[in-house]
Amino acid sequence: MKIATRTALAYSILTAGILFVFAYVVYFVSEKNREDEFNDRLGYKITWRSEFIFDANISASKIRELHERNKKLLNEADISVYNAKKELIFTDISPSSKNQYYLNQLIKTNKDKITWQRKDRQYMAFKYQFNNENFYIIGSAIDVTGKAHIEEFKKDIIVIYIISILIIFIIGFLFSYYTLKPLKDIILQIRDISEHNLNKRLVIPKAKDEIYELTETFNSSFNRLEKSFSNHRQFVTTISHEFRTPLSTLIAELELAKELNVTLDDYKISIDNALQDANHASQLSSALLDFARASYDVSQISFTDLRLDEILADAKVTLLQKNPDYKIGIHYMDNLADKDESNYDFHGNPYLLQIAFLNLMENACKYSADKSCTTEIEIQNKCLEIRFIDQGVGISEEDQPKIFDLFYRGNNKNFESGNGIGLSIVKRIIEMHQGTIKLDSESGIGTQITVTFVSKL
Repeated sequence: MKIATRTALAYSILTAGILFVFAYVVYFVSEKNREDEFNDRLGYKITWRSEFIFDANISASKIRELHERNKKLLNEADISVYNAKKELIFTDISPSSKNQYYLNQLIKTNKDKITWQRKDRQYMAFKYQFNNENFYIIGSAIDVTGKAHIEEFKKDIIVIYIISILIIFIIGFLFSYYTLKPLKDIILQIRDISEHNLNKRLVIPKAKDEIYELTETFNSSFNRLEKSFSNHRQFVTTISHEFRTPLSTLIAELELAKELNVTLDDYKISIDNALQDANHASQLSSALLDFARASYDVSQISFTDLRLDEILADAKVTLLQKNPDYKIGIHYMDNLADKDESNYDFHGNPYLLQIAFLNLMENACKYSADKSCTTEIEIQNKCLEIRFIDQGVGISEEDQPKIFDLFYRGNNKNFESGNGIGLSIVKRIIEMHQGTIKLDSESGIGTQITVTFVSKL
């Protein structure tokens, strides 16, 4: 069942319940008013009959004859008259066996009158005085006209009730359909969007309501999806291209060795070249794996409390184990290391941060003639600032805006081999930790990369 139908049905059921209570109350009040009004008329009729019986010197048979004649034209009341001893002295009809019970109730409660109802007939009993003697009159009649009117009223209420529920359901359905139409339009627009046309967006409504917010949210999600798909395509295309070169070179080297090499030295040269190409492919795969990890959703990465200076030291040790000829120095510029160990506390992922710092140190050493990197750590304005400084070949101004792009290599690519992934990894890791990275470089003089994190102080 669709929302429009379900909403209209629920609205109709709720309204039907309210209308039922209202209709029942109206009917109940009308029935009570009819009964009260008929009791008043019944009292007048009984009183008139009683006065006629006691005041007129007419025989009981003649009175009954006149009563029966009048009943054909008027809704007369049948009465039974009892004396003070509760003995029946006159009656129009055979008295009910319950009359004595109600007479006792009238005498016991000492009320002016009592009323009751049995089936369609209404009864009334009261005390009547004549010639200083007490008599008890019980009269009864059927409210033919009143009951006919109340039955017609009941039928009218039922018909009006059913018609009202149908009208309410139709109005509720139309209202729900009108209200949910923007959602249906959004669904139709979303169905037209696939991986082949992710650039398509939902039409934003003019009214800034919940539908507007929903449309904005969908468009924002599609923006992220389009960017993700675009990065994925670019990533796959670039990987295919980057891996093709070392693998093709490796295969060609091995085929040449198989066909042309004769001496042992020739084979050694071919093996060295093949190993170099294999190492390049291995480094490329490791860098791509690190890049993939740095591209994870932040919510999927575990963060722990750590010390940034310890992560820097671990990155230094790892890099020196890999390249013993590198020279790396870590300097505390604020002299706070010995005063309070919590000054360099941070909340992040130690593995990813170590990769970022290692890449920055390695780049500084790699593109410096003396293979050295100076790392400075300092607290400034409640921020942890780490600077990686070298006196290397530097980066030209035209390369600086693109230096953090994936697989981009600047004019200094001939100085040292690489794959153009390291700085892209660094930037993603720093941004993942709510940090910023800044590049200051000049060709032939050197480069300084500054990483800034918000301190836990």
